[in-house]
Amino acid sequence: MFWYTLIAVFVFVILALLIAYAYLTFPGKRRPISPELLGTKFAHRGLHDAAHAENSLSAFRLAVENGFGIELDVRLSKDGTLVVFHDDTLERVCGVEGNVIDYTAEELAAMRLSGTEEGIPTFREVLDLVDGRVPLLVEIKEAAADSAVSLATAEMLRTYGGPLLVESFNPLSLGRIKEQLPAVARGLLCDHYTKKPEMRKPTYHILQWFLLNFKAKPDFYAYNFESRRFLPFRLVRKLHKRPTLAWTVRTQLDNAISRESGFTSIIFEDFIPKEENV
Repeated sequence: MFWYTLIAVFVFVILALLIAYAYLTFPGKRRPISPELLGTKFAHRGLHDAAHAENSLSAFRLAVENGFGIELDVRLSKDGTLVVFHDDTLERVCGVEGNVIDYTAEELAAMRLSGTEEGIPTFREVLDLVDGRVPLLVEIKEAAADSAVSLATAEMLRTYGGPLLVESFNPLSLGRIKEQLPAVARGLLCDHYTKKPEMRKPTYHILQWFLLNFKAKPDFYAYNFESRRFLPFRLVRKLHKRPTLAWTVRTQLDNAISRESGFTSIIFEDFIPKEENV
């Protein structure tokens, strides 16, 4: 009798865990996304090179001229202005000490991007430049306990008429976008985080197993191309059948592999993808 009881408890625990996992990772009702958006090839931080810095107006202009979508990053300046910049800190791109949030938008505009003559643009400047001509993939850079960036982004996008998608590594940010802009498709950026020693923390285990999907309700996933074989991604991809974007694809060969691997589209850098392989 003891063994029967032990087996029954074991089965009950396993079933309870499976039910809990299914609930936590369920992304909600599947919503259709425009084929125009799903088929877009997104230039990572614009179509940048030595002459056109990442996340610069010239890199975005070049992407528009070549008919590519644009992936970009938004965060707040000291005076609460949305600016387009990837890193928390300014050192890598601008050679300046400190965080983006330590400077006003005017001060950031006066800094030089990667040795060019361009400064850090505001999100408004980028929206005015693109003006709906190509799709945008807007990544919200926001700490877990914050909400200012997602709320400011939603407010600015409320009157933007061009095609766009919003993504973030932060599921809570996507939850706020769902509340503020329910018609805009949201994507969860994700990766096999704990392969890096510095990320072997409970938070990253939760994120890489998609345990906050119930909050984010993603309409698509944007996943690290190099981690595409990681079990949690393969599992949710099979179960949820959401569109998937591969980031960051850097060669024509990987471009072809991404298509063979079932990715809907790519976020690319360092090469120009050929039409027949995307």
